[in-house]
Amino acid sequence: MALAGLLDSEVRLTIDAGDSTGGERTGRALVMRALAAQIARHPDGTLNVVHVNGAHALAIRDADGDVSGLIVIRAGWRGTIVELWLTTAPGKLAGWNRVTAD
Repeated sequence: MALAGLLDSEVRLTIDAGDSTGGERTGRALVMRALAAQIARHPDGTLNVVHVNGAHALAIRDADGDVSGLIVIRAGWRGTIVELWLTTAPGKLAGWNRVTAD
């Protein structure tokens, strides 16, 4: 994954799954494994660049277009990514998956 080259060696990932499966991972290898596992849950899905509360982020969309996760990105002064927040909590993603009347 091309993202690995952008990660600081001590990058930190905070996972908010809305349950006890969340937590924190530190270091490029552990963070990449956690992100790859999350993305692999939706092999026909896509990653789209979005903004979350003014920050750059990636929306993980499943094959139906629903957002199943958001990865918020914080870069350090050297331009590498030093921190990521992954949210997969359904309650926090509800606003991204609202059904609108046509």
